[in-house]
Amino acid sequence: MQAELSRIDSGDVLELRLRDTGDTDNARDEDTVLELRRDGDPGPVVQVTGRLVGAGRVRADLAEVPLDDGTWDVLWIAGDGRPRPLATTDPGFSMADRVAYLKRPRRRELRALRDPHGRLRLRARTVAPYAEVAWVEVGTDTVRVSGMPAYGPIAATGPARLVARQRERSGTLTAPAALAAGEFRTEIPLEPLTRFHDPGRPHNEWDLWLDLPGVGELRLAARADDIVGKKKKVVYPETVLEAGVRIRPYYTVDDDLSLLATLAGQA
Repeated sequence: MQAELSRIDSGDVLELRLRDTGDTDNARDEDTVLELRRDGDPGPVVQVTGRLVGAGRVRADLAEVPLDDGTWDVLWIAGDGRPRPLATTDPGFSMADRVAYLKRPRRRELRALRDPHGRLRLRARTVAPYAEVAWVEVGTDTVRVSGMPAYGPIAATGPARLVARQRERSGTLTAPAALAAGEFRTEIPLEPLTRFHDPGRPHNEWDLWLDLPGVGELRLAARADDIVGKKKKVVYPETVLEAGVRIRPYYTVDDDLSLLATLAGQA
């Protein structure tokens, strides 16, 4: 059995569009047609009820299915009752789907994946709210950032703001942030950061947070595109301020967005 489409929607429903529907001919809407088996674990499997919603289409609601963090093989229960790996030609990624998924509050993320052998797998992992970065623009004396709160409520009880904290030092900067239609925008003034610059440190790092009153502080990060290791892959331009301090945005080893301040002329 092979799927042409295998996606998890924003409601944690697995949708399959199958090429060969022969194994579904005798299935009823209430039939359990899928099993999930933890990768490398011979222990108990998790059975999932899949509902036929049209020729070759199956939907399985996974929202309340208990799945530990990790990768799960998706097995199709054929007409003879034997579970078999379910193949897929779908890479499982759509940026539009990812954005819709990030906009809903959740503490567990489910992803549909295709392994190197073309088999369908699910990845479950615990997640926490953060601020997904969609755009970064470096100006002469400001850095503009926009994005959206992810995995958490966005109904702030007061004005939102950007908070920059100097790592391992006491410097703190706040700037207004606009929150509308589930997205945020902020403009970070860079000149105030130079007042806290410690010339005794080769690097002065500033970590960035979106503060939503009534919600809490959300770390700025870029994870929706599935590109990991941005620290070595994404380079933003720098700007040199009158104080002789140059500042540029950068991604940490965890793909969090921060600012790096160094003295002009220093490596």
